[in-house]
Amino acid sequence: MKDPDEGLSPLAKSYRAAEPWLSAVWQFTGSALFGVGAGYGLDRWLGIGPWGLIIGGMGGSAVGFYAFIRKANKLMDEQKKSK
Repeated sequence: MKDPDEGLSPLAKSYRAAEPWLSAVWQFTGSALFGVGAGYGLDRWLGIGPWGLIIGGMGGSAVGFYAFIRKANKLMDEQKKSK
């Protein structure tokens, strides 16, 4: 079977190795932004001031942080098994 990294530049190989970690970071960022957006929408719809934005941002950040930690632990376990 052919190595998928064969013929790639060192930069491309490093990007390929970093992809799972970048994906985890973007998952955290997306969750936080979704929470902020949902909170802002609730503020506009219900007229409740900054509370929807604050709670939505904190909730989205908490969900994103939880997902990031789970993904990071999974990636670290995979790296330990491959060595």
